[in-house]
Amino acid sequence: MASRPAHLRVALAQTCPVNAPVTDTAPRHAPFETLEQNLIHVRDQVIKSAASEHADVVVFPEYFLQGLVNAGRQYLTFPSRHLTAFLSRLAQAHNISIVGTIIRPAYDAIEALDTPKDSPFAHIPLTKHPAPCAAAPSLAEWEAFVRDNPVKNHEPALENTALFIEGGSGQLLGEFVKRNLWHPEREYLAPGSDEHHVFETKWGKCGFLICWDVSHPSAGQVLSDQGVDIVIAPTYWIGYDSAPLSSRPVFYRRIAVKAIIHKHHRHPPSYESELLASLTYARCFETETVWILCNAGGPADEGYIGGSGVWMPLRGKVGGCSGMTAELSVVDVDLTVLKDARECYMIREDWSKKNVT
Repeated sequence: MASRPAHLRVALAQTCPVNAPVTDTAPRHAPFETLEQNLIHVRDQVIKSAASEHADVVVFPEYFLQGLVNAGRQYLTFPSRHLTAFLSRLAQAHNISIVGTIIRPAYDAIEALDTPKDSPFAHIPLTKHPAPCAAAPSLAEWEAFVRDNPVKNHEPALENTALFIEGGSGQLLGEFVKRNLWHPEREYLAPGSDEHHVFETKWGKCGFLICWDVSHPSAGQVLSDQGVDIVIAPTYWIGYDSAPLSSRPVFYRRIAVKAIIHKHHRHPPSYESELLASLTYARCFETETVWILCNAGGPADEGYIGGSGVWMPLRGKVGGCSGMTAELSVVDVDLTVLKDARECYMIREDWSKKNVT
């Protein structure tokens, strides 16, 4: 069996996905315009650049292609399998592994949806040239399908799924459905029910957590117990997630009432970014793993905090994005550090022997 590479070159694509407008009804024409914009940006501004810098893997934030899919925007999940197929072809064409999340209808919901067979993105080439034609031949069929299948927050049931698509082959090596949903997501996403699991890559055993999963130490520990080497966490963590809320529905004896939540606990502007970095640092240490986190980046006045990076025990943050705005950062990771860290701290060994309290 071939030995594993000692180094991994990771491109962190701290992108700012284009969100479709909130609407009561889906657009009658060109319903997937924002998907096309995000796909073309990924192709031209990220994959091409990451491949030119000889990155092995490019990691995107949560929601990087579809943007937010609540508030009448669930129709953006209808062509999810075609988004995955497009990413697979990109991974083949550019020989680079691709990681990100796709929001897709749950399996039972997919079976109930008789979506058009052909891709609405067939007109978008895998390289910038030639330019795309005006529209995919199947677009009219997709427009009719979206028009005839109005969505609600709870219909169809949606899952937030992380994917690892292998460069060169385009094969799906691993996937994971987000288990721990942030409070607003619970209105339109279904939590994953499958246990955390690792999958093999040429660089070692890999596992996923998605955004709010990172806040749960037991999730990382389950992956550590399975011998994980690299944990990848696509994230859409915004600067006002923990901000004081004016009101939130609270149930008292099954009756919804309005309640003020932590009104007096105002925190400094850097609170969210410091919290995210601290959680990531702690998780990489306690699991003795490489921890790759890619968060969305964008204008500060829209709540973006960025903070994407790679953390390792014994090394700390070994590289990443410098600010909160959108950028691409390539980080070299020395995987041999993990052996030294595990010999130094012996946290994983203690867990395996139940020598922890």
